[in-house]
Amino acid sequence: MTLSDRIERTMLLPVPRERVWDAVTKPEQLARWFGVVRAMDFRVGGAIQLSWENKPCPYPGVIEAIEPVRRFAFRWPSYAVAHPEITFDIVPSTLVDITLEEHAEGTLLTLVESGFASQPLAVPAEELYRGNQDGWQECLNGLRAYLQHQEVV
Repeated sequence: MTLSDRIERTMLLPVPRERVWDAVTKPEQLARWFGVVRAMDFRVGGAIQLSWENKPCPYPGVIEAIEPVRRFAFRWPSYAVAHPEITFDIVPSTLVDITLEEHAEGTLLTLVESGFASQPLAVPAEELYRGNQDGWQECLNGLRAYLQHQEVV
């Protein structure tokens, strides 16, 4: 089976672009729908440390792009989220690229995670891809709920 190198999700959010930008770049808001941000050096090349309730150890990321109110991108060893014994040093990272566009009904968010084809054979790429595919849908549903002032589940 040939596996795609990328996951792409788009979502129309009925709120202004600035509000979505804050939700994807401000640690206290990102924590409401994605994961706990333990630290973020908000600059290109800056580090991000993420954690989740069921996986308390921090997972590293590196900011790749910041184009205010338009694009935010970071690299992370996403396979490590489910496998804490794996680190950034061992597994190639994937790139998460979030873009925001004005839309008549609010903001069009496009999220692309790419780099699955570069994972070593020791990493089951299909498992990583499928897990992230489902995971991003859950996260974006949480983002929508957060932006609509509903409780994130």
